[in-house]
Amino acid sequence: MPDLRGSTTTLHWLDLETNNNIQLTRPIWGIHDRQFFWIDNDTILFLSNRASSGLTQIFQLMLPVDLLKATTTFIEPIQITNYSLNIDNLLVNRQASRLAFSCQVYPNLTIEETFTRKTTEKNSGRTVYQFDKLFIRHWDEYMIGPRHHPFLVSIERQANRIFKFSSEPIDVLFNVDSDSPTRPFGDAKTQWSFSATGNSFAYTRQYDETSAVAWSTNMDIYTIDLSKSGQSSVCITCDNLATDTDPSYSPTDDNVLVYRSQSKQGYESDQFKIKLYNGSNSRITLLDDWDRSIQAVTWSFDGQSLFLELGEEARHVIYHLFNLFTSQSLTRLVSNGTSRDVNVHPMNSRMFIFTHQSFIEPINIYLYSSDGSMRSITDHNQALLAKVNMSSMAETFSFSGAQGDEVWGWHMPPSNGTDKRAPLAFLIHGGPQSSWYDAWSYRWNFQSFSSQGYAVIAINFHGSDSYGQNFTDSIIGEYGSLPFEDLQLGLSYALKKFSYIDPNRAVALGASYGGYMIYWIAGHPEMSLRFKTLISHNGVFDTRAMGYSTEELWFTEHDVGGYTPWSNPDAYELYNPVHHVANWTQPMLIILGAHDYRVPETQGISAFNALQRRGIESWLVYFPSENHWILNPLHSLAWYEQVLGWIYKWTN
Repeated sequence: MPDLRGSTTTLHWLDLETNNNIQLTRPIWGIHDRQFFWIDNDTILFLSNRASSGLTQIFQLMLPVDLLKATTTFIEPIQITNYSLNIDNLLVNRQASRLAFSCQVYPNLTIEETFTRKTTEKNSGRTVYQFDKLFIRHWDEYMIGPRHHPFLVSIERQANRIFKFSSEPIDVLFNVDSDSPTRPFGDAKTQWSFSATGNSFAYTRQYDETSAVAWSTNMDIYTIDLSKSGQSSVCITCDNLATDTDPSYSPTDDNVLVYRSQSKQGYESDQFKIKLYNGSNSRITLLDDWDRSIQAVTWSFDGQSLFLELGEEARHVIYHLFNLFTSQSLTRLVSNGTSRDVNVHPMNSRMFIFTHQSFIEPINIYLYSSDGSMRSITDHNQALLAKVNMSSMAETFSFSGAQGDEVWGWHMPPSNGTDKRAPLAFLIHGGPQSSWYDAWSYRWNFQSFSSQGYAVIAINFHGSDSYGQNFTDSIIGEYGSLPFEDLQLGLSYALKKFSYIDPNRAVALGASYGGYMIYWIAGHPEMSLRFKTLISHNGVFDTRAMGYSTEELWFTEHDVGGYTPWSNPDAYELYNPVHHVANWTQPMLIILGAHDYRVPETQGISAFNALQRRGIESWLVYFPSENHWILNPLHSLAWYEQVLGWIYKWTN
C-alpha cells in the first residue's frame, strides 16, 4: 500500500486542439517529476528524484515522432546528472546551450566537498548547532550552513541526441553566504532569467551575510555576462534598499529586462511596481500611478507586451499591458476567481495557458485564446467532486466598516440550502496583509464547512490586500482596532442580510493574524460572547514576546509602526491579547505546529496555559512535524476532524 502521506507527480502531454492527454512518465509513489523545459518538439529536460540514489537530478525525456500513435505506455527518462546532492532548481536557456541549477552547498565548498562535510558531521554522532548571527531559523528550518547557490554550465547534445555538460559548472555565489533562489519561497522560475541569446543571466539574492537579514527586506538583482569568461556579477538595483526581485529578460533584446520592486524598507507587503531596465542603468517605472501590487510578470513572445498577475478585490486577475515601448494600453483579460501561472504560446502572443481556481472549483489548466475566450483543458477532479456535497455559489457583500470605509466580505451558504436555520463559521484570515481570495484551498476551504451545514462568512478587513495600497497600509499600528471594528460590523451586517443564519450558533476561527484576532476577541466580551466557541491556529498571543521570538523581525517591527520592542514597548503592548486574559470566558480550541518558527509554538502553549488555569474548557491539538501550515494530507484530515468535531460540539 502506498504511503498516503506522500504523492507522486508525473509529466503529461496535451494536444490543445483535441485535448488528447498522454501521461509521459511512469507514476511511482514518492517520485516527483517537475520543473520541465521544452527543448524542441521531441525533447524535454526536467528534474526528478527517479535517480537510483533517490536524489533529485536532471533528466531528459525523448518523445517519439508521432506520440499519439506510439504504443509505449510510458517513456523512460534518461538521467543526465549524478551529483551527491539534490538539485533543487532548474532553468534552461532558449537555445538549450546553457542551463542553471541549484544545490544546497556550504558557501566556500563545492558540491562534493559539501557532501563530504555533511557525511563527516553525520557520522560524528554529534548534533550541535552554533550561531553568531541571524537567522537562527527561518520559516520551518534551522539555518545551519548550506545555501541555495546557482550553478551555470554549458550543455550540448551528443550524437545520440542525449544532452551532456560541456563545461564545469560555475557556482555564481561561491564564497558568498547567501541564497538564490531566496528562502523560504523563492524559485528559479521567478528569480532567475536567461537573456534572449542566453549570454546573460540575472538572479535575485538577499543579504544573509549579517544579522540585518532578519530586519531588512532588501533583495537585489544581479546580472552576469556569460559571453566572456571570468566575469563577476553586477548589481543593477543596489540603490534601492527595499525588495527588488523576479528579473525577466525580454525574449528579443539582451539589454532589456523587467522586475518587481518595492520602495519601503522593511515592509514585505509594500506595493510591488514593475521596473523596466534597459541595460544602461536606466530604469522606468511602468504604470507608476496605478494602485495595484503586481504579483507576477510574463513577457509576450514578441517582446512588445507584458501579462500581469495581481490581486484585485479578492480575485487574482490577469491584465495585458500592450505597446510596452510606446503608448502603453492596459486591458483586463481574466477577472473572476484566481488565475496564475501565465505561459504564453510560442507563436501567438494573444494565446496562453494558465491555472484557474475558485471557491467552487479546484485548480485546472485553462487556455486563453486570441478571440478572448477561455476554456478548461483539464478536469482531473471532476469525478471526485461529483461524489461530495458542495455549495454551488459564493457571493460578495459590502458594508460600512471602520472609519466609514467600504469593507467587503464573502458569504457561502450551506451546501444543503438555506431553508432552515444554520450555524455560522466566521472565518478570520491571516497575513494580516492578505485576503480571502476567490480560490480553492487545501487548508482553509470554505466548502469543508459548507458541506457540514455551516454558513460561511469571511471579512476582508482593514489591512487586507487587493483593495488598494492605502487600505492594506491602514492596519499599521492598528492591529486590534480597525480590523476588530470591521469584524464586529461585518458580523452584524451579515446576520441581518442572511437571516437564515442562527446568531446563537456562531463560531469564530482564524490562523496566524486570524489566530491573534481570536485571542483579541476572547478578551473583549462585546464580541466574544457572540460566539459559542473560538478556534486559534498558530496565533499570536503575546505581541511583545512575538517581537523577540519570531524570525523575520521586520514583520513585527513594521506592523507596530516601525519600532523595536525596547525602543517603544507601548507600541507592542497597545493591542496585546495577553493583557485581557482576565476577560476570557469562551471555550477554545488551539492548534499548533512544532516547526512554526514564524509564530513560535510557545505562543499557543501560553494561551492554553491561561485557559486551563482559568478553568475554561479548552483543547490543544499539536502537530509535531508541521509548520505554520498543515501540509501532510493525513494531518489535514485530522485537522478537519478536530475542528469540525469541536465546533459541532458547541453548535449542535
